[in-house]
Amino acid sequence: MLKKLSTDENVDHGSNVERFNCCTNRVKPTMLNGVKTEAVLVFARTALERYFTFIKEEKHTPKVGSREDTEYVYNTLYELNKHLQESVVNADYLIDVVQGAKVDTRLRRLAKYEEPLIDYYDAMASYIKNYYTNKPAYIPEFLIISLLSHWILEEGKSVELYPFLEKIDFTLLISKFELNREEFQKDGECVISEIFLASSGIVEILKNAKYKVNKARVSKTRKKK
Repeated sequence: MLKKLSTDENVDHGSNVERFNCCTNRVKPTMLNGVKTEAVLVFARTALERYFTFIKEEKHTPKVGSREDTEYVYNTLYELNKHLQESVVNADYLIDVVQGAKVDTRLRRLAKYEEPLIDYYDAMASYIKNYYTNKPAYIPEFLIISLLSHWILEEGKSVELYPFLEKIDFTLLISKFELNREEFQKDGECVISEIFLASSGIVEILKNAKYKVNKARVSKTRKKK
């Protein structure tokens, strides 16, 4: 599953962005609501990257219904992942920033700048880690489809900053799995239904997540006055 970030460090300011650059044309929202959508996309990119690595290394052949359905689903996901890699960072970047800030004062400014994103991502990663503590996680690609569909369509979150998402028919993608539920039965349970519950839980956690600025800290500049 996705790694949980440790965000207990109090970070100051500094900067060394290029060292950790992991996307070619990052889109960075300025409002906290937009950062929540960014966190969803970071979650999606990270999960898809790890899934596609698994496919390559294990020579796994994914399948959803007919050949045409399978090609539609995974070609869409490959294209989605390509766009995500261009416009949002992944969890490895966040982990590197947090860990780097502990030993490099120049990175503390970057860590502080990324703090809301780290908090929101951390909330989602913690939830899904706990959700699957005592059971295996199947078809992570469908979790991402379900999560994005719920966040964008059901919650009506704006994707104006990410126009490539508007071109994806999430309802059609979900239907490909829904119509082939029999392929995803594990131990007498419907994995599709299980994943719907997991994605709904992630959305609720993120909706209720609050980023709290540490107002107790007093800057060195103010101390001198």
